[in-house]
Amino acid sequence: MLGKIEIPGKVVVIADEAIAGRYRVKCDLTISIPNQKTKENYEWIIEQLFLHDCDRYTTLVAIGGGTICDLVGYVAATFMRGLPLVLIPTTLLAIVDASIGGKTAIDTPHGKNLIGSLYFPKKVIADLDVLKTLPKCEFLNGMAEILKMGLIHDPSLFTMECGDEQIVKAMLAKRKVVEEDPEEKGFRRILNFGHTIGHGIEKANEIPHGRAVAMGSLAESYLSMQLGFLNEKEFEKIQILYQQFQLKLPTPYSREQILKKMGHDKKKKEGTLRIVLIDQIGHALPFQGNYCYPVSEKQLEGTFDWLEKHYV
Repeated sequence: MLGKIEIPGKVVVIADEAIAGRYRVKCDLTISIPNQKTKENYEWIIEQLFLHDCDRYTTLVAIGGGTICDLVGYVAATFMRGLPLVLIPTTLLAIVDASIGGKTAIDTPHGKNLIGSLYFPKKVIADLDVLKTLPKCEFLNGMAEILKMGLIHDPSLFTMECGDEQIVKAMLAKRKVVEEDPEEKGFRRILNFGHTIGHGIEKANEIPHGRAVAMGSLAESYLSMQLGFLNEKEFEKIQILYQQFQLKLPTPYSREQILKKMGHDKKKKEGTLRIVLIDQIGHALPFQGNYCYPVSEKQLEGTFDWLEKHYV
């Protein structure tokens, strides 16, 4: 029994090795893993499951941040074509984002989350008290996703105030979007706001996901204004709030490397990048149900010129 889940078979806990000893869950096997969602870590976990005679009735319990949730979720989705999955997220970023929505993945040298699947957990157990132990940098990583939800869906989330009520509101907002479009055929794409440019920055420089999403959200807000969808007054509000992140482009900085990594974005179609844009705080543009807009590299030049002028 885990919470209110009946578990007939084995329970395997897979935890971030940095925190594995802090949580006690009755189980048959504990696997500690580095906080990286690589093919090597995925294959190592699979091998451990085989070595310990796990079968399709084995329940996997992931304990850690977004990286561990994504990695273990992908293991659960693929081992023997699907195992029961329980997520215990331990960071603000994982609680408001990675644990909700069923996206599982591993990274590749070409980009983030390019190998993965949609696979929903049986249960998510989020203890908000754990957030009291987080360092400021981890808090800001999670806030980046909450502010993103404020920009695309619920303007009341576009604030740096972050009590338990605000966190739960952010979780419910994402769940609502996912439930409306679980397979990401249209509306759910709004959750990718800030991620096209953000993932490019993150993968080119290996910086924390939340910080990259914050920079990406700011950049894609500017792009929305540059293309004539967002007015200058709204953008100024956005820019003022993001000052609290003290953002700077990572060094060594290379526009070419970032654009190269962006070239593998999953929304790309027929060689053209498609980016989620907003026309006001709290509203992503639908674009006839596609919820993303084709943007050429030439159109992106103005956004990168602006980033390099203000954030190098």
